[in-house]
Formats: sequence, structure tokens, C-alpha cells
Amino acid sequence: MSSASTPTSAATRVTEPADSAPLWTRGFVLLCAVTVLCYSSNLLVTVVLPLFVQQLGGSPVIAGLVFTSFSVTSFVLRPLLGHLNDRWSVKGTLLAGGTILGVFGSLFIVPSLWLAFIANAVRGIGWGAFSTSASTGVALIAPPARRGEASGYFGVVTTTAAAFAPALALTLLSTTGQFSPVFALAGAAGLGAAGAIALMPRIGSGASTFRRALVLPRAEWRLEALLDRRVLLASMLVVCATLSSPVTTAFVPVHAQAVGVQNIGLYYVAAGLTNIAARLILGRMLDRRSRGFWIAIGFSVSVAAYAVFTQSGTIEMFIGAAVLNAIGLSLTQPSLMALAMDRAEHARMGRAMATFSMFYRVGEGVGAPIAGILIVAFGYGGMYVGAMASTLVGLVLIALNWGTVGKPLARAPSP
Repeated sequence: MSSASTPTSAATRVTEPADSAPLWTRGFVLLCAVTVLCYSSNLLVTVVLPLFVQQLGGSPVIAGLVFTSFSVTSFVLRPLLGHLNDRWSVKGTLLAGGTILGVFGSLFIVPSLWLAFIANAVRGIGWGAFSTSASTGVALIAPPARRGEASGYFGVVTTTAAAFAPALALTLLSTTGQFSPVFALAGAAGLGAAGAIALMPRIGSGASTFRRALVLPRAEWRLEALLDRRVLLASMLVVCATLSSPVTTAFVPVHAQAVGVQNIGLYYVAAGLTNIAARLILGRMLDRRSRGFWIAIGFSVSVAAYAVFTQSGTIEMFIGAAVLNAIGLSLTQPSLMALAMDRAEHARMGRAMATFSMFYRVGEGVGAPIAGILIVAFGYGGMYVGAMASTLVGLVLIALNWGTVGKPLARAPSP
């Protein structure tokens, strides 16, 4: 067997110097633009959807079911979407995702609960196709020596969309009093992303047709064949990181209200700005030490953030916790994504990133009910201690697997 077919080792073998390998290529720039548009399309719908369902006479339970339809299709189909990235086309799967987000995002203009349920379920397929293909695209486009940096910049564009799209949606709704402009803009963003994808160069080496990619031996349709065992360590670590996501997002306003803190919106502004600045400043550093080093530092900073949260009774304390948590995430998330890329086989990068993104959603989905249970049982302080515990489990996993995650990235000498 030739050396070209040997699986990627845990310590990435890099053949180009980190500073000379180009990152900001046409493909990477367009992928970042597509990511902003697709995230914006999704968030424009998501932030007003509960209000839209209520206006149509739906209860909070119905609104929850509409959201569930999105989550189920997005989660369940990710292994298949990762397979399509590998065997068929990263660009084609990405194009399908952007188009679905655009077309079905605009369908909410029609006021119907049944249509909202169906449209959101299909949007989940589009979101799964986009998010799996986008992370695969980052892995294949970025030079191996700059994967941590590329993952950091990728996080910047997602954070930028998350910072501005919800505010834009609510401003449009309050200004016009209508949901239609919001959904029309969401549709336009998705279709704009599809147009940008059409301009992208080819990504990856999938050579099969779409139909042939779906025709597999029965053994390859098993879940274990569609998941990538090589990235399970990175996936378990990302669960430890994302279990606390609802704690630092959805439950912060409730906590602030309970302790009488006003203007909690400043918390999100501080978190967003810190996240963007930290990823821009720290991005290039993430490829200069082992992945495990930066993940451990990020987890440690997050533990400090949760300790501040437990004592938060003023807006200043909440902002301090937001800054610490954002710095921790800025180190942890791109390093985990880069670790998954390093561990994956180049020819099965789609399968690897689909596996990684599935576990990302597992952490977020399980973390919310756990946080609610902890609040009822122990109060808000107990919720933050629970988040601290999941992060400490991540640190233990890093220590137990230091032989894998602690290896410095091997670099070839500059010519």
C-alpha cells in the first residue's frame, strides 16, 4: 500500500510552512461569505418563529414542536450528508443546503401552522447540509498548518451573524409590524448564499454522481459505517464544551431577572465583541502548540467564568463572566474543530465533520433540560456548578488522552 493511502496520524504532518501557505484564497473567502448568509437566513427565521406561531394561534407546545421538526431532520441526516460530501460533492451539498434555506425560509410568508411545521422540517435538512459541508470545506480548503487559525476565522463569521441577524429581525418586526419582511429577507439571504456557492471552486475529490453516491452496499448504511471513530475523542470533548451553552445563553436573562439586574442585553454585546476580537487576535496562535494545550487553557478559562457567574448580582459581574466565557470558547471551539480535522482521513473528511457536528448538537440539546433541572433543584448557582463539572470532565479526558491531543503539530522545515 502506498504512503498516500495511510490514514492521517494524530500529530498532523504538515508539508508547508505555516506562514507561507495561503489561507485567504478565493474559495475560503467565498465560504466565509456563504456562512454569514446561511447563518443569517437561519437566525432571521429562528428568532421570530415563536412569535409567529403564537400569532397563528399556536401554543408554546406547538412552537416547541415546530422547532423540534428542524432539530430532528438536521441531526438524523448528518451522517448521510457527510457521506455525500465525500462521495459526491462538497460544493453540491453546500449548494443544496443554501437553496433549501432560501426557498423554505421564505415559505413562512404564507400564514399556516402546518406549512410552518413542514417548512421548518425541510429547513433542518438544509441546515444540516450547509453546516456539514461548510465545516468540511474549511478542513479541505485551509492548509493543514493553519487549521486552527482557519477554524478561528470561521468562528468569527458565525459569531458576526449571530450578533446582528437576531437584532435585525426584531427591528424589522417592530418597525413594520409584519413577519413577511423578515421571512423574505431570510429567503433572500439563503438564495444569495446559493449564488455565492455557484462561484466557488471545486472542493474535495468526490467523483461519484449523486445517484451512485446513494447506492451503497447494505453494510455501508449501518450507523457505525457512517460515523467516524477517529474523531470520537474530539466529539466527546465538544459535548463537554457545549453542555454549558444553554447555561450561558438562554438562561442568563432569567437569572438576571431573578436577581434584579437590568440591561442584560449588554451581556450579549460584551460576549459577541469579545468573541470576535479574541478569535481574530488568538487565531494564529492556535497552530503553534498542541491542540490539547489550547483546549485545556480554554476549558480552564471557562471554569473561571462559571465561578464568576455563581457570584453575579450586578451587570458588571455578568459582563465580566461574559468576557471570560467568550475567551474560553474562542480557544476551545476552533481547537476542537481543528483536532477533528487533524484526526480525520482526508478522503472521508465529510463523514468526520458530520460526526463532529452531530455531537455538537447533542451537547446543546441535552444541556438545556439538565440546566433546567439544576435550577429547580439547586438554584442558579447549582446550574453554573453543573456547567463547571462538565468542563472539568473535559479536562480529565484531555489528561487521560494527552498522548493523542498533547502532541505538537509536526512541521516540515522551511525551504
